[in-house]
Amino acid sequence: MAYRSRYTGRYTGLGKIINMPGMQARCIAAAEEMKAVAEAISPVGDPRVDDHAGQYKASFVVVPHTKNVPWRGRPKMRDGARLLNTAPHAAAVEFGNGKVPRYSVLSNAREIVEAAHA
Repeated sequence: MAYRSRYTGRYTGLGKIINMPGMQARCIAAAEEMKAVAEAISPVGDPRVDDHAGQYKASFVVVPHTKNVPWRGRPKMRDGARLLNTAPHAAAVEFGNGKVPRYSVLSNAREIVEAAHA
């Protein structure tokens, strides 16, 4: 007769693991990796024509982030990191508008890093 093992997850323990400082450090490292890719694929305008050539490429920052993710009606704080672009025209470069084509730098950077780790 074969013995069948059972696993019963303890969500309090998993929550403690998710909130460990090493997890946030790993999230920051992943965001830094995406930052390097985003800077590499960022569009840079011609300085003779563009008043803010290279500003978008130089405006990427990684910020530690804590988010409230409710679990069964109770608040649970989860640590992570965000990759942001602080350039004033970042939304126009990412999503496009009438003057600027859509570059989707952050979306493409995520996809490139995700494919590299697959």
